[in-house]
Amino acid sequence: MYKYAINHPITTLMYALTLIVFGLMSYRSMPAALFPNIDFPMVTIKTAYPGAEPSSVESQITDKIEEAVSRIGGIDTIISTSSEGISVVMVKFLLERKIDEATNDVRDKIAAVQLPRQAEKPLVSKLDIGGAAVINVFLAVKDATVKELMLFADEKVKPSIQRLNGVGAINIVGYRDREIKIYPNIYALNKYGITITELNHIITKENVKIGGGKLVGTQNELILKTEADALSMEELRDIKIKDDLRLRDLATVEDSLSDAKSYSAYNGMKGVMLEVQKISGSNTLEIIEKVKQTIPALQNIAGDKYEVKLLNDTSPFIIHSLEDVEFDLIYGALLASLIVFLFLRNITITLVAAISIPISIIGTFSLMDYMGYELNKMTLVGLTLAIGILIDDAIVVIENIYKKMEEGMDKFSAAVEGTREMAFAILAISAMLLAVFIPVSMMSGIVGKFFNSFAMTVGFAVIISYTIAITFIPSLSARVLNKGESRFYTFTEPVFVWIDRLYVAVLRFALRFKTINIILVLVIFVGSLSLFPKIGMDFIPKEDKAEYEVKIEANPGISIPEILKKSRKVEALIKKDKSVEYTTLSIGYNTSQEINKALIYVKLVDKFKRQLNQEEIIQNLRQKLKGFDPKLFITAAAIPGIKGTGVSVPYQIVLKGDTFESLSESSNALTAYLAEKEGFVDIDTNLDMGKPELRISIIRENANRFGIHAEDIATALATAFSSDIPISQYEDQNVF
Repeated sequence: MYKYAINHPITTLMYALTLIVFGLMSYRSMPAALFPNIDFPMVTIKTAYPGAEPSSVESQITDKIEEAVSRIGGIDTIISTSSEGISVVMVKFLLERKIDEATNDVRDKIAAVQLPRQAEKPLVSKLDIGGAAVINVFLAVKDATVKELMLFADEKVKPSIQRLNGVGAINIVGYRDREIKIYPNIYALNKYGITITELNHIITKENVKIGGGKLVGTQNELILKTEADALSMEELRDIKIKDDLRLRDLATVEDSLSDAKSYSAYNGMKGVMLEVQKISGSNTLEIIEKVKQTIPALQNIAGDKYEVKLLNDTSPFIIHSLEDVEFDLIYGALLASLIVFLFLRNITITLVAAISIPISIIGTFSLMDYMGYELNKMTLVGLTLAIGILIDDAIVVIENIYKKMEEGMDKFSAAVEGTREMAFAILAISAMLLAVFIPVSMMSGIVGKFFNSFAMTVGFAVIISYTIAITFIPSLSARVLNKGESRFYTFTEPVFVWIDRLYVAVLRFALRFKTINIILVLVIFVGSLSLFPKIGMDFIPKEDKAEYEVKIEANPGISIPEILKKSRKVEALIKKDKSVEYTTLSIGYNTSQEINKALIYVKLVDKFKRQLNQEEIIQNLRQKLKGFDPKLFITAAAIPGIKGTGVSVPYQIVLKGDTFESLSESSNALTAYLAEKEGFVDIDTNLDMGKPELRISIIRENANRFGIHAEDIATALATAFSSDIPISQYEDQNVF
């Protein structure tokens, strides 16, 4: 192989140029992200059951779904949450399961589950790192109504961003749907002998729009459509209920918004937050750039009515992190070349050896792209580590070729003979490196998934480096190397002679006391192992991202206005810190839209513009929040590097019991015990006893005496006190 490369320089040059061209093309097209694209084998099933309280959701929705999916193979754990009107079941599979196959299996099982008629169709989705929001768009009112803002968010902003290539989903916090609310006058209904249920049925029957088949003629065909729906609020109010009674006589009809289930604010300004999530595997930076390019057009549409603002942009940190690693990569290559020059003291040899670094690195990009890897911290760190390996192969070959030239051989003969002697040694070194890193790529567990891209990148670099060392380097050396010693070589030779003599003296001393040296090495080795537990371990190093979050949890029965009032006090305390750039407040931000939980996102000024680092600021805030409000559980922590993977705390203890009462007692005892131990903070439990309930027991004897069934009473109560159950649709200018 090396003989062919030496005798065919054009072919060899074309091979090197091919690596460069395809490598640069791959570099430009490869997705960029902070961490590797990993699909954690988690599947989430979200089912809405409007108007149902948690116990009904659990028995009629959650239990049935859990029973169905539990028959699927490869399940690790099943975690479910049943809250008011929402059931969320998270199925965690073993890491060996492919997420797409697992998701399809879950969909098949869910399709066979018989759910209540009022329940909506279950939404099955994959949970992965890419599911976390990459950028947020905040909308607020300037000179318009809240209703107009909601329409603008749903019909203008959301579709504009949703259609962008790579955008997976948009979660809207603080959004409220348009609703026509009907408030019956109970006294009027009683006066005319009309029940709530009858009123519902009449409105449903009188406000319809149904297709009526088709009329087929000899020459044409017409579609029949029965239009009996109200086209305006006045028509809706004029629906005939009974005799000469109209809806306006029995109820108040308002064109309003649905009840608030979430809340969002930016620096105290109420609005709507659109959290943009990307499709797993797509280019994060490219998606963020597309969203930014969409904003000017949306701002033009908004005019002076609405404010459109970008928040929580994750691209600066990703770009900065990747640029830091890229700088280290280039810096390492330059330092490696400098070290080679200082020891070989020959510019030509140094340049020939150094040129192998960019060719090998750029060529590695093409293999990475072909195998589906992306640019992230792990792959770039792998390339940085491989720099020493890349230049080692070239140095071994060049040095041996130069040695043959010193022995009197001509360039071509020295290139052939020098490469021949080293070819097997380089092959053995490359094989040894592959034998080390390839098994790393096959590690199991979460760590193995992260290190797969790191190990494979190093493996790709080793393969490219080997081909360059036995093809391009010998071919180039046969044409540019010259025998001779420069003035710098002559000037520095005494220094290297002195170093050589010093090494010989140290080696003689070590060989003279072999036993003592072996014992000393063993003592140092054992002593080093004893220090290992004191180092500490973490999955991902803590970094100053200039941001953190504060989570607030109140009693389940709290209302949105009350928790908003308490959360604003915490937000005001946070804003007193001059290091804070802005804050956002979200209530009901999670999948279950639990209004007793609030999240305050805090953006700090750049770390070079403040005295304290991120962790110090968080610890200072912890001290201020101690005893702030005994009725609130408040935590302040850095935002986890990997979002979307469930609970992100360092330690979790799982308690199991037969009843909620026993679990509650054990949980409280364990929490109190850990709180007394030094080093533990933010000790919390996910066991919620649910909202306070007002239970109504039907006196069946009295109900039967009046000919009223239990279902009639339950339906009347649900209709009167639940705004989640729609009875009909109102169409106004194609808006439902």
